[in-house]
Amino acid sequence: MSLTHQLSRMAGFILAAAAIFTMTMKAQTVLSNEILVTTTFVVNKTDATAKCGKPSCSAKTAMLKSIPVTCPAAIGHTCTVHIAFDAKVSLGSICTMCEGPASVAAYQFLVDGVPPTIGPTDSHGNYLFADNVITDGKVQEGRSNRQSYPASVIAAVTNTSSPGHLIDVNLLCRGNGFGGCAAVAHWSTMRVDVFEP
Repeated sequence: MSLTHQLSRMAGFILAAAAIFTMTMKAQTVLSNEILVTTTFVVNKTDATAKCGKPSCSAKTAMLKSIPVTCPAAIGHTCTVHIAFDAKVSLGSICTMCEGPASVAAYQFLVDGVPPTIGPTDSHGNYLFADNVITDGKVQEGRSNRQSYPASVIAAVTNTSSPGHLIDVNLLCRGNGFGGCAAVAHWSTMRVDVFEP
């Protein structure tokens, strides 16, 4: 292979690597020099069950409702909110002769009733944590197999009329084309850190 051909291949590789790096950088949001101003801890020992029995059905239930947090900035100013969430969840499908994939499970995060911007959530605030996952054993309230499913979400909140903001977390499941779904969150914890620029 000639030196010219080798240099040409190397230049092509460098351009491809630069393009991938540029695409990766555009998909990221970087926040820096933020100052932690408040922290809120929430512990929930109550089970939350989302389940439905028909093929491709969806179910949703509240896990944490109207958790207050404060952005101590002036009216019109914005704070960054980091939500670190974890729940012990049992998952399963509801059907007699299941075929195909297991159900899908997600947390839904809402800040002041709307999906958090920055995320990473979808346009409904859903944070997918299990797709085609089923817990071994019977999914039921009380003692059953469970696994920890953490989530980390960033939201920007702007003080419009007050510094108070509310966070809601729901549990969702969606069945496959052959059956329904079941998701039981047994215990959950949430830490909410509020930062100012």
